[in-house]
Amino acid sequence: MRLPLPLQTAHYRLLAVLWTIGILVALTLPTGSVPGPQTTGLDKVVHAGLFAGFGVLWLRGLCPPDAEGLPRCFRRRGGLFFVGGLLFAVGTEVYQSLIPLCRVADPYDVTADLLGFVVAFVGYYVYHVRPISRASA
Repeated sequence: MRLPLPLQTAHYRLLAVLWTIGILVALTLPTGSVPGPQTTGLDKVVHAGLFAGFGVLWLRGLCPPDAEGLPRCFRRRGGLFFVGGLLFAVGTEVYQSLIPLCRVADPYDVTADLLGFVVAFVGYYVYHVRPISRASA
């Protein structure tokens, strides 16, 4: 059995774009057409998971762990992405309040989005960036 080839940075960028589009599509669907999460209480877990995936995929695409100068890349691109991710998380809830479908902006959804995003961001730093920073010091 052949092992699949590892994904390249371009693949992660494509996955990040598709994941972002998927978030926008999922948050545009009327709540009546989405079974489960709202009635079972898992809605916040879904939001956190969506934004954790968003964060990991974009960070992997923007600052690959095998790149030379990863700590510098993470400080520059990661810092801009952090601000952009926070704005995206808040913006998706504002977007939900503006679309004329059965969607409602929820401050707890924003909190779950931000929590998932921050966990992904910190996790990427601890797992990929920090070991390289310590090794070069």
